[in-house]
Amino acid sequence: MEIQLPVQDTLNQVVSDTLIKVSDTINLKLLNTLELFQGDDQLIVKTISEPTTGIEYWGLLIAIGVGILTAIYNIIASKKLLSNDKQLQSQINELVKLNQLFERRLRMSVKPHLFINSIRTMGVDRTLGIELNNRGEIAFYSGCEILKENAEVTFQGWKKDIEIEKGGRILLSGKATKNPSHIQFQMKIKYYDQENYQYESIINWDRGSALIIETKEL
Repeated sequence: MEIQLPVQDTLNQVVSDTLIKVSDTINLKLLNTLELFQGDDQLIVKTISEPTTGIEYWGLLIAIGVGILTAIYNIIASKKLLSNDKQLQSQINELVKLNQLFERRLRMSVKPHLFINSIRTMGVDRTLGIELNNRGEIAFYSGCEILKENAEVTFQGWKKDIEIEKGGRILLSGKATKNPSHIQFQMKIKYYDQENYQYESIINWDRGSALIIETKEL
């Protein structure tokens, strides 16, 4: 510790050589407790703290021990938390699997099954018809679009979705620019079930015959 005061060194003691003022300075390196005198006034300056006592020493050791135990506890708690996280994730995965299984069973229980039972063509007026039958659960036909063609074909639309009951059927009526028995095209039909699961089926028309070649569950 360094203290700055105006002093004068003598054989017996260190004393002020002038009156001490706020602006007076001196540089002293003091290693232990030192007494400074100015006239009858005594100024005691402590430069270092007293040596650590036995109680303080053991208190320091106890504090270090507590810190180590706290760190070990935190490590164990972290591992336990990680283990709990793994168990929780495993339970979540099982619930997801059960939910998927439930949804799959629900979807199978309401799934329609459309197929083409017969077709109709009329070369004179270039009309054609595709009879859609349903051997599954209730379906709701919502429309169609032409995907591939070498002749212009249009199909009748409805203002609202058409219900196809189990064991029921509907007729898709269309008109081509030439004899339907001489053309090829593909069309996509869209429908959904009573739980609003969506489906798309592709119908391939080939010179007077029609077949559903693909069905997708959306």
